[in-house]
Amino acid sequence: MNILNEIVIRDMSHFDLEGVLALECEIFPTPWTHEIFEYEMRHRERALYLVVEVRKKIVGYLGAQVLGDEVHVTNMAVAPGLRRRGIGTAMLLECLRRGMEQGARWVTLEVRENNHEAREFYSRFGFRDMGLRRGYYIDSGEDAVIMTSRDLKGSYFQELLSGIEAELARKAG
Repeated sequence: MNILNEIVIRDMSHFDLEGVLALECEIFPTPWTHEIFEYEMRHRERALYLVVEVRKKIVGYLGAQVLGDEVHVTNMAVAPGLRRRGIGTAMLLECLRRGMEQGARWVTLEVRENNHEAREFYSRFGFRDMGLRRGYYIDSGEDAVIMTSRDLKGSYFQELLSGIEAELARKAG
């Protein structure tokens, strides 16, 4: 069975933090702590935190803040062995859908300058490089590329999302 037919995307809860932190530590050189996730999730009026489960196991998560007409993605991860199978795409689509429902018009995020895989992923969604935050990542001093979407409600972006959704549906079979 295709993994896309098995995923469940839902709001992150405090009970999910053990699984989220395990992924966080596996993937990132400077992982967020339990306290940081707790703090973010306490601010539910602006927080948008999702997890992706397969057979009750957390295989991905996304954190974002909805700030007026902007969604700012703070972190996103998919288990290394499950990448490039549509999980990240499905998760980001859900984030965009929820952000638009709350009135967002665009999305911003930072990504490590040398993380070409992530930059390519976001580019598929029409994100463009808009600037650089020098020395943004404390662990390495690496620069962060600021990426932003086009107008979420514009026809270009809506057509792009429709194409991505159709591609994901084909992948799911």
